Order: sequence, then C-alpha cells, then structure tokens
Amino acid sequence: MSNLRLLNETTVTSGVSTISTTDVFSSDFDIFKITLEGFYASTIDYFYLRLINSSGSVIATTYDVASLEMKTNSSFNERRATNYTAMFPSTNYLPNSEAENYNGVFYLFNPTSSLSYSFMVGQSSQAEYSAMYSNKYIGVLKQTSSITGFQLSVGTLGGTFSGGKIRTYGLRVDT
Repeated sequence: MSNLRLLNETTVTSGVSTISTTDVFSSDFDIFKITLEGFYASTIDYFYLRLINSSGSVIATTYDVASLEMKTNSSFNERRATNYTAMFPSTNYLPNSEAENYNGVFYLFNPTSSLSYSFMVGQSSQAEYSAMYSNKYIGVLKQTSSITGFQLSVGTLGGTFSGGKIRTYGLRVDT
C-alpha cells in the first residue's frame, strides 16, 4: 500500500518574486510530489525552481536539465543544459494572465540523502497566446547535499508572482 501525505500548502502572495518552502523534505520519505496550480506573474517572465540545502542555502549551480516543449501551434522544442543554475531550463516562463496560468506536477527523488544526487521529473501545461502547450522535464542536482526545501522564483525580466498555490506531498510505500 502506498501513502501520499500532504506536508505543506502555500498560497502565493501577489507582488513577491521569490517563494521559499523550507524544512519540508525529511528522511520520512524518499519521494516528494510538488504541485503548482494557477501560477501567473505580473508580466511574462522567466520561472525557476532551485533546491535549498540543510544549511538554508539556495543552490544555484550544478543542475543538469532537459525539457520537451510541446506546442499545439508549432513544432516541438527540446532544450538541455549542463551545470545550469536551476532545475528548469531558462526558456520556461510564467504567463501574465490568470486565464493562461501555469500548472505543473514534479517528483523529487532522494533529496535528503547526502549519499546520492537528487533527481526530478515533471510536467506542466499552460495557455500561450491562444495556443496550449505542455512541457516534460527531467533534472538532477549534481551534488550530494542533504536537501530540505525548494525555492520558486520569477523576475528576471522584472515581474513578480500574481497568483498560485503550491502543495508538497511525501510519498512512500508501506508494506
């Protein structure tokens, strides 16, 4: 039997450019599920996910990432980066409209283990200029740090969050 437990729920405050969810990952679980619902920004802007180590430091290096962008009105795009600054490739962005909001689900594996890398898989969807598109993501933090939280940020182009909800779950198998 598997067990999915809600660990944290955060409603995004309008006007902030960074949201940190700290001390949410523990050794009680090896797999964590993060859902993002209804995210949008004050202006179309880049969007990043970074991990936070047990010392409270945001890790902004050594991520290897890849994504597949699937648009309904154009060809698909593959993106990759090594030693990147976040778990998302830099082409991800938040829309500036509640009607075109960003929704995603991400799974993080082994974040609290200081003996292995932390891996992520995920997917998202949103509207873009009256077309729909979705993304598939994979990523790895190439450090053996004990990770206890994560940070979402927007604002490379001057935007701030305007809405959204974050839920973090722990997932384990009970025998």
